[in-house]
Amino acid sequence: MQKIVTFSFDDGVTQDRKLISLLKKYGLKCTFNLNSKLLGSEGALSKIAPGDVKEVYAGFEVASHTCTHPLLTQCSPARIAEEVVGDYLRLSELVGYPVRGFAYPGGRPNCDRLVTEVLRVCTSLAYARTNISTYELSFPRDLLHWDPTLHILDPRIDELIDRFDAAKEDCLLYIWGHSFELDRSDGWNRAEAVFARIASLRGVTCMTNMEVCDWMKELRPRVYPAPVRKNA
Repeated sequence: MQKIVTFSFDDGVTQDRKLISLLKKYGLKCTFNLNSKLLGSEGALSKIAPGDVKEVYAGFEVASHTCTHPLLTQCSPARIAEEVVGDYLRLSELVGYPVRGFAYPGGRPNCDRLVTEVLRVCTSLAYARTNISTYELSFPRDLLHWDPTLHILDPRIDELIDRFDAAKEDCLLYIWGHSFELDRSDGWNRAEAVFARIASLRGVTCMTNMEVCDWMKELRPRVYPAPVRKNA
């Protein structure tokens, strides 16, 4: 039996530094989804500078979130491909390894059938995450349409951790969010309580999103179906 927890945080904001300190405190892994053309921008949501990306996210997975965070459902197929491919190529240069993961900006409202098909045909992505909570502990059937379990500040999070702890079969707890959201509503204390509780559980493995994909691949075709991908 394998019980896996994975985390994913979006946008590459400067609050990620504080989040990473907490994750390291509890020995947890995480995937961070960045917009390469917005890095270094300042304002209400200040972003990590491009030159700091490799150092800040060392030991964690960096994944794509499009170059400029557009509404993909309103983009042409060519623009979708440009936003996604351009982003993971730029990020790969910054971190020094191939970026293979993705999170849809805006989640499923920004992820219709056309958008997903463009990713399937025109990119080399291994997975793509939405932001629609399943409240389940199951593994994704389509890695290019990967719904997480729930948001880090969801009021049901203790219930899901209880179910995860009690599970008697392979299961996945996928928690996502934005670190800037933790600045309000006692978010940092709530997040640390989640990290502390998960770190205290026995028989649990924390993985990055890409590590989950690789683990699933090792078990195919015995357990999990191969991802559906069309040839360009």
